[in-house]
Amino acid sequence: MPREAKLDMLPDKDMKISGDKFRKMVRRIECTVPLAGYSIKTEEVDDGIKLHLDAERVTLNVCSNGTPSTLVVYAYVPPKEE
Repeated sequence: MPREAKLDMLPDKDMKISGDKFRKMVRRIECTVPLAGYSIKTEEVDDGIKLHLDAERVTLNVCSNGTPSTLVVYAYVPPKEE
């Protein structure tokens, strides 16, 4: 799906919105994708966007309201120097 252009700001007052403006807003929301960048790559697939992270899974033991718990996060993995 091609990216919808940025929308003009709506006025800070009561207003009626046209069907065309509403459809543009819906398309803009639907075509919003994660931004690729440092250690994040995106790939368009049939049912959406697939993220590729240069990260490793890290398990942390934490305390949640006085109860031991486990939290799983993904941490950046710097490239190995050769």
